[in-house]
Amino acid sequence: MSSDQLSVETRRGVERLLRFSGNVGGLKEDDVLAVLREAGITTLESLVQHALAVPPPAEPEPLDPIRLLAPASADAAPSSAPLSHRVPQVAVVVDGVEYDPADITRFDGQELTFVADGSPDRVLAFTDDRPLRTAIWAATAIGRSSTSTAAPGDTRTGTRPPTIGEVQMFEHHFYGGDWFWLGARLGWPDLTGVRHGSWPGSDWNDTISSVGATNCLVFYYEHINYGGIKLYGTPGIDLPDLERIGWNDRISSVANYGPIGG
Repeated sequence: MSSDQLSVETRRGVERLLRFSGNVGGLKEDDVLAVLREAGITTLESLVQHALAVPPPAEPEPLDPIRLLAPASADAAPSSAPLSHRVPQVAVVVDGVEYDPADITRFDGQELTFVADGSPDRVLAFTDDRPLRTAIWAATAIGRSSTSTAAPGDTRTGTRPPTIGEVQMFEHHFYGGDWFWLGARLGWPDLTGVRHGSWPGSDWNDTISSVGATNCLVFYYEHINYGGIKLYGTPGIDLPDLERIGWNDRISSVANYGPIGG
């Protein structure tokens, strides 16, 4: 087949194929070749066959904010491991009482909801998050015709402008490495199904290390299907280092309930 017989659609498809994961940078040629050899890819033909065999990426599911008023999801898979909390690098304020970082283990076996409020020296946590979830539901339901994109009392703690209508999550601390997005009123119930790059078996489960500020109301969950311990990211707040608050490489599902006013 001569090159002039190739359709515009075919050319565009090949261009997308060649991009693979366009968000990855800083790779060295020798490293790329070594990984290809490990996967048995040593010729141009085998590379093309591999790329064409990669299944299409998963799609997020629509998310109804009314689920915020429901009990914990029955779909959440119970963990076989005892519930334990990672020790953060900052103090933890549980139900208004401040504890040293190591004392978070006092709450092992108890499901907590953490809140990142932008403070450099603490993270909040609640043993009962129903008032929080109700308030967030109200924020999505009230004033849907409003053009406001910021949360009440929103204070910027970083220099990066917040994304509007979606949240951006990163592979490494301080917004490094690969990244992916989740739009408003959408959820990823199982990050093991969200492909990370172009290699089968590489996904976003337990991989997120930082999150950019957004105007959206977003929950991050320890387990798939929105189960387990939760982290709520206050709108407008950067999360450059999830390890600082005990959440590095811990997120298995994400729910973006959209901006204030829906």
